[in-house]
Amino acid sequence: MDIEHILGGISILLSVIIAVLGWIMQRKTEQIKIMENQLSDKKYNAYSDLVGLFFSVLINDKEDKTKMLKKRMMEVKKGIFMYGSDSVIKAFNKWLCASVDGSSENARFKYFLNLIYNIRKDMGGKHSKVSEYDLLLCLIQNKKEVDIFWDKIKDAK
Repeated sequence: MDIEHILGGISILLSVIIAVLGWIMQRKTEQIKIMENQLSDKKYNAYSDLVGLFFSVLINDKEDKTKMLKKRMMEVKKGIFMYGSDSVIKAFNKWLCASVDGSSENARFKYFLNLIYNIRKDMGGKHSKVSEYDLLLCLIQNKKEVDIFWDKIKDAK
């Protein structure tokens, strides 16, 4: 056997190895993307439940929905616990603690806005220019009222 045949065999073998490794890497990349999409869907549902709970409270403030709200809150907590990012879990905990530790309504609302802000960042808006003030304006839709309310909550503790 001469050197050309040996080099030819080695190049064929290396080509096959590279092709197999490329196929394996492509499969692993696809599996990772599928898992990331599944996790993103779970996050979306968990965050959506939290926001839905908030709006349920706004809409049904006159009706006694305590039992239903407690059940929904436990589902929200489970979703945030399982799928929430670190920043969302920390913001969620601040909001929950402020809700039971005697914090002012202004402080609780400030923490809630911060929670929504962190959820938006986690869901892909890391470079978003939307601020907590903008989120408040979206909820209230009256700049004068927002300015007054913002002054009350921005330094609340």
